[in-house]
Amino acid sequence: MDFLNSINSEQIIKAVEIGGPIIGILLPIIEAFFPILPLVLFVTINVTVFGFFWGYLFSWIGNCLGSFLLFLLIRKIGGKKIENKISKSKYSVALEKIRSKNFSVLFLLYCFPFTPSFLISGASALANMSTKEFLVALIPSKFVMLISLAVIGFNIGSFFEDPLRSIFFVAAILMINYVLKYIVERSNLFIVKRSKRK
Repeated sequence: MDFLNSINSEQIIKAVEIGGPIIGILLPIIEAFFPILPLVLFVTINVTVFGFFWGYLFSWIGNCLGSFLLFLLIRKIGGKKIENKISKSKYSVALEKIRSKNFSVLFLLYCFPFTPSFLISGASALANMSTKEFLVALIPSKFVMLISLAVIGFNIGSFFEDPLRSIFFVAAILMINYVLKYIVERSNLFIVKRSKRK
């Protein structure tokens, strides 16, 4: 907690302004490896510095890259510590479903902003999920999750001033989530069928 309290958002904003898109993408990559870091803060800073579209895009690219690199790393080296963290986590039941290659659970967990992405990627890697299946779930689910954080960061004041806008936003995110889940599940079935034919 002392580390989090020491984070100076103004200094990060200055660093992002100086470093440009590279720093904007790098911050979410680092967060994927160190989940104690506040992703919502990095996304808010990106949309503040670059505007909504580019700030969201850089955050999405960075977070997807970070999660994918983590997935590849854990799959390569394995790790008992990660397995122990998964088993002791309050998300252990859902993560066990990921380990049994339950694709829908992986997609839904990645959609929610405050689920531990580190553990989700770790469980997917330890379950020997294929790279294609992982990416098909990761990329659209991060699209939903990151756009929700970007909208919150970009309009944080108006959510308290206009509750109806907040309700509309939540409903829109749920609808996008449902549509993407359907599309992704259909894509995953296609991938699985193709892999069985080979």
